[in-house]
Amino acid sequence: MEKSMGATNAKVINHIPEDLAFSILSKLPLKSLKRFGCVRRSWALLFENLHFLNMYRNYFISNNHSYYDGTSILLNQTNNPLHGEAFHSTLYLLSGERFENMVKLDWPPPFHEDDSFIEILSKTSVNGTLCLAQKNGMDLKCLFWNPTTDEFKIIPSSPFLYQSPYMEPTVNFNGFGYDHVKDDYKVLRWLCFFNITDVEVPWEDYLDVDAMWEIYSLRSNSWTKLDIEMPTSASNEKLHVDGVCHWWSINDDINCYDSPPRLVSFDLCNEVFLTTHLSSDMIGPLNILHLTLLNGFIAFIIYDQTTTFHIRILGELGVKESWTKVFILEPLPSIEHPIGAGRKGEIFFRKDDDELVWFDLSTQMIEELGVKGREHCCHIAIYKDSLLPIGGF
Repeated sequence: MEKSMGATNAKVINHIPEDLAFSILSKLPLKSLKRFGCVRRSWALLFENLHFLNMYRNYFISNNHSYYDGTSILLNQTNNPLHGEAFHSTLYLLSGERFENMVKLDWPPPFHEDDSFIEILSKTSVNGTLCLAQKNGMDLKCLFWNPTTDEFKIIPSSPFLYQSPYMEPTVNFNGFGYDHVKDDYKVLRWLCFFNITDVEVPWEDYLDVDAMWEIYSLRSNSWTKLDIEMPTSASNEKLHVDGVCHWWSINDDINCYDSPPRLVSFDLCNEVFLTTHLSSDMIGPLNILHLTLLNGFIAFIIYDQTTTFHIRILGELGVKESWTKVFILEPLPSIEHPIGAGRKGEIFFRKDDDELVWFDLSTQMIEELGVKGREHCCHIAIYKDSLLPIGGF
């Protein structure tokens, strides 16, 4: 009799109701969830279970990442000029529960005379500092700026830009972020050189300066050439998360433009990179990718020129299998292009009439911002106020 009771108790102890198991699992880091798939077959298929997926989505939306505490939304948009008017980039600070408050911010003085096509190099600020870049032909501007204090610091020109009299550089800014080991702020960019003369360029010049990577350090106030070869960015969507710059690329080098898309991650501390391939169902001939930061996760919003949008988040860098589909947004009438994500799972889009809207993942409602945005020329960034001097030192 005692043996029978012991066996019964063991069965009771070993059994966890499915709802309780799902509730616990839905709150675990995505990286752990993927690894626990080997424990049970049903756990390997969690994201195919609609009940679990709904629990995970609810927790994902409600569990705001600590990074977003005290942050604001910045909207950077370039106008759509008519009848020969000039292009202008305009920066707005959005606030309020429904982003009903919109305040236009003035760019720092270096952009007062020319405010066209100003790029914010990361979708997130670093200790209140943004990095702005502008490419206008051979006129390159790059600077750090704290919108709270209005302090700015112009980044000096690189000695590598004009090292050959025969070639002109094309510059691609790939990232800005913070090296916590050296307490330093850095900018990363790729240079590619093209012959601009009828003179036959010596072969050794091509070998020396055909293409290169360089990195700027605020502490040393100088650019350094990187002895590295990695894919450059295929878009102006760049992230900085915990000392690592991220972008997506479709080429391995300047001579290869038909490689499948992959995420490229560059660690600012040890100055090495890692690539994460996309899963096969994220890639398609009509698929358009938008890289963003969603509740602290690196995420892709994927769409194929329809009104359906798929959202994938990454569980672990370098692990292709850790891309996880968490949301399918359908249908979103007249929505054409995502421009970024907010603080509580809000996603911002441009409509087919150029009106900008935001979609609330929790309520599934769409609301207009009351401003228009030009295609591929409007972007959302997260900003946290800070009175620290630029660089914090």
